[in-house]
Formats: sequence, C-alpha cells, structure tokens
Amino acid sequence: MNARLLPLATLVFGVVTLLITLAFPQLPSVRVAHFAQGDFSAALNAFQRAATPADLAAVFGAPPDLTILDAMTAGNRLDLFAFIPSYTLFLACAALTVAGGLKRRLAWLTLALLAIALAGDVIETSTQLAITADYARARTHLPVAPWCWTKFIGLGAYSWAIALASLGERKRYVLALLNLPPLPATLAAFFGLTPSMQGASLAFAAAWIALLVIAALELLRKDRRESTSA
Repeated sequence: MNARLLPLATLVFGVVTLLITLAFPQLPSVRVAHFAQGDFSAALNAFQRAATPADLAAVFGAPPDLTILDAMTAGNRLDLFAFIPSYTLFLACAALTVAGGLKRRLAWLTLALLAIALAGDVIETSTQLAITADYARARTHLPVAPWCWTKFIGLGAYSWAIALASLGERKRYVLALLNLPPLPATLAAFFGLTPSMQGASLAFAAAWIALLVIAALELLRKDRRESTSA
C-alpha cells in the first residue's frame, strides 16, 4: 500500500488540479465579464504581471469595469483556496514519486524550489485580491509582478530538478526532456524576448501532464508487481 501511495496521490491531486483549471472560465462572474485581452486567462496573466497603475488600467479599463473586478476576485479566490493547494500537493507528490522518496537529497531540493514558488503564488494572489477589494487605492498594493515571477521561475527551477531526478537510478528520458522547456520559456518572457507567457504556459502544461502519465504508469507497474508476487 505504501509503495502505491505516492503515485496514487500524484494522480488524484493531478486530476483535481486539471478539473479546477477547467472550472476557472466557468465561474459565473467570469462568464459575464468582457475582457479586453480576449479571455480570462490572458487577462489574469496580465494582472499577475502588473507593476504600475497603467498596467491595471489595461486589464480593468478606466474607469474600471466592475464585472472584470468581480471576475478577478472570483478567479483569485478559486486560485488561492483550491488551485494553489491542489497543484502544490500534486507537484510535491510527483517530486517524491520521481525522486524515490524523502531519503533522496534531490527530493528535498525539488520540494524547496516548490516552496519558493508556492510562497510567490500565495503572495501574488493575495495581492491581487487586495487590489480588487480596494481598487480606489490599488496603487498602494502594487506591484504584483515580482511575486508572479517568483512563482514562475520557482516552478521552472522545480521542473529542472524533476528533470535531474528523472536521470537517477531509473531513467525517464522523456520526462526529463519535457521538464526542460518551462524555465527557459519563463526567462524568455521575463526578459521580454517573448510577448506573453503563452509559450511558458504550454511548456508547463506538457511537463505537468508528463508527471501525471508517469504517476499512472508507476501505479500500474506496482499493481503488476503485487499481482505477480501474489
């Protein structure tokens, strides 16, 4: 049972994370808002990288659109209280699954990088909620951007640690390969080499789906081993 616990937990939390991701655009306040960026995810990403009042005006309009304020509040509440805990547990369990448990030093490094990303995400989302709750004094809560980059760079570094762990005793070359792009894609956006985080988001999605697949394969492998030994 213990041998199956980590991959099973990875799979469960990964699926929950995916379902929460799909829930964001279905929130009632999100569905009624009209975003200048085209959709909620693009607007949210722009909000996350806000550093000046002009950045906020590009997201919410001037004067601010109350439906967008409501949508961002709802989205960030779901983020803070559901998505962040879910993906953190998913990535933590995935790290332990790939690294082979807490006895490996690389597992601790991976978890430390995840903790940095978690701290950045919690502060980022809390700051966004403070802005939408007190938009008249929004400038006093800025910037959001440093915490956004702390989150994404931390998650990118986590992916590199996963790639390194994938080349340990058990070689998972595809997993290692898919976990390399998130960090350089994030740094490209950070330094303005790409116009948006779309490339980085796709890279993270591929890396996280790979972790889900590895968890499912690991669970099947352990089930076969138990049935064979029985």
